[in-house]
Amino acid sequence: MQPSQAKWRAAPASRPPATPLLIPVEFAGDTQPTLPWTGVAELIVPDSPLDPQLRQLAASLMAAVVEVLSGQRSPVQLERWLDPELLALLEHLRRARLGDGLRLHSVRVQAPHSYALEVSGHLRQGSASRAAALRMALRRGQWVGTHLSIALRPNVVHEAGWISPLAG
Repeated sequence: MQPSQAKWRAAPASRPPATPLLIPVEFAGDTQPTLPWTGVAELIVPDSPLDPQLRQLAASLMAAVVEVLSGQRSPVQLERWLDPELLALLEHLRRARLGDGLRLHSVRVQAPHSYALEVSGHLRQGSASRAAALRMALRRGQWVGTHLSIALRPNVVHEAGWISPLAG
C-alpha cells in the first residue's frame, strides 16, 4: 500500500486511557514501604466504578513487582501477596538481572468480576517500553496475585500462574 492511499480513523473509546504515574519515590536506607503503598494515591480516579482502595492495592502490587524486578525490593516481601509460582518467576528474573533500570510508567486496573482484578502496566527500561499484566484473585478474604505475564526483552514473554477457564 502506498502511503498516500492510507486512511486514518480514530480508535474506539472502549476503555479509559492509562493513568500516568509520577516519578518513582526513592527511599533512603533499608526502609521499604508496606503494601498497600500509599504513594500511589494519584492513580485513584474519583468517578471510577472500581473501589478506589482496590485500585490502589492493585497498583501498589504492580509497583512492588517492578521494584522486585529492578532490585529495589526483596522478593520475600511479596510472599503474602503472590502465588509461589509467581514469586519463583520474579526471583528467577531478578537473578537474571532482566529488570535492571526498570520503572513503572503507567497502570490500568480493571475488574472483570467481583473476585478478580486485572492490572496492566506500561514499564520503561531506559528508552525501551515493556509490558506487564498481573491477575489478582480474592482468596479467603485477601487479594493475591495469581498470574503474571511480563515482556522484559523483545519477542520474549515470561508467564507464571494459571487462570481458570471458569473464572471471569
